[in-house]
Amino acid sequence: MEKLSKIGDVEFSATTSEEVSYENEVTDRPVEDLGYISDHVKQRPVTFSITGVVVGTDAYAKLKILLSYRDSKHIYKYFGRNIMSNVLIQSLTTTHNKEVRNGFTFTMQCKIIKIAKSKIVKLQGTDPVKKQQIQNKVSQGASPKKLAPVKMQTSKVKSKGKVINMIKATDTQKVFEYLRVKLYHDIKKYIRKTGYKGVISDSSKLAKNIKTSSSKKGKY
Repeated sequence: MEKLSKIGDVEFSATTSEEVSYENEVTDRPVEDLGYISDHVKQRPVTFSITGVVVGTDAYAKLKILLSYRDSKHIYKYFGRNIMSNVLIQSLTTTHNKEVRNGFTFTMQCKIIKIAKSKIVKLQGTDPVKKQQIQNKVSQGASPKKLAPVKMQTSKVKSKGKVINMIKATDTQKVFEYLRVKLYHDIKKYIRKTGYKGVISDSSKLAKNIKTSSSKKGKY
């Protein structure tokens, strides 16, 4: 059984011809002493023409569907001697005469189209619209939006006394403490070697004086 030609869901009773056109768009530019040169070639969409017959009790219903295909601007698939996808109906011409009873002949002009798909791309930099809005606010006297909150001091300062060099005072105390401990151990070592205990009272007084001096603020 011979397969019938169809576009979308509409089958044709017979297809008498299919004419397919493949064209290129060639750009010609005039050049002195050379005439015309071609520097660009671009493929044009494939177009084809179908001529056929539709007869039967459902011929009028099929005609209404074909007209809806033409009005809807949707794409369909065509099956015949050629198989075409992404087909858009450009024009539909019907002929109703005495030679075709209970039906019509038709000529359909179609084009194969390419559809562009939209894609969401995340911006890597600052949105130029938002950047311009911020610049406009700043120029009008408004402060720019802060990127991070700033931690503020909540407690009130109780005293505003004299600034003391704490690093120097601390280092001085460490030096005096080191000298006092070192002197104490040196005296004990000397007593163990010589057996002379009269130096204990003198060393105690000296160590006490060194400890007292270390408590003073930054004085050597």
